[in-house]
Amino acid sequence: RQQRDRQVESLKNTIEDAIAYLKAREAAAADKSIPARAIDLGLDALIPVIKGQVPVIMSANGEREIKAAVEFAEKYKLKLIINGGDEATKVAKLLKEKNIPVILGSTLDLPNAEDEAYDIAFSRASELQKAGVRFAFSTGDAAYVRLLPYHAGMAAAFGLPKEEALKGVTIYPAQILGVDKLVGSIEVGKIANLVVTDGDILELRTKVKNMFISGRPVDLSNKHSKLYEKFKDRQ
Repeated sequence: RQQRDRQVESLKNTIEDAIAYLKAREAAAADKSIPARAIDLGLDALIPVIKGQVPVIMSANGEREIKAAVEFAEKYKLKLIINGGDEATKVAKLLKEKNIPVILGSTLDLPNAEDEAYDIAFSRASELQKAGVRFAFSTGDAAYVRLLPYHAGMAAAFGLPKEEALKGVTIYPAQILGVDKLVGSIEVGKIANLVVTDGDILELRTKVKNMFISGRPVDLSNKHSKLYEKFKDRQ
């Protein structure tokens, strides 16, 4: 708890420094008699954040943590995204009211407490969707990003409409991160990152047959597929 308090205080100080820095820059621009403040690249990078132009992602899983993150964002008028959100369903009404989206942690995780339902992680996306809270899926770890479709697929198996599950790995994350004008759906003018599969993309048995990055085909062969082709007919 002490470590958390120190981190919050450090973040608070950084945000307040950035606000003061912006005010000094704006004052110097409006009145040439005021000496311009030296450029601080770190604080300069935070200007879009304190203006609400760039979202802030805060990792928060517990109910109290999420409420504290919302309170912090409200105080400094930050555009907040909750990352993790293990207990986001407990504060879904607040998240809906404040229009705060959630990037979910691993849907395939086991319960954190022994008295939690076995499917608490599987059904979390469905509960948030019913409450009107925007969400996106993640694997919680870059090492398992290849399993992302199956996180959405598991949520679909536990109450989330399949179309919503697909949007949770396509257009919804693009909207949450503010890049939906470039990616997230198949539309004229967007970056042509596409995959072609032989079945439902959220199903474990489905294989990706073709992939295009910026409209250009990508070679899908790898060490595993090459070894398979080399030895599959060996007697």
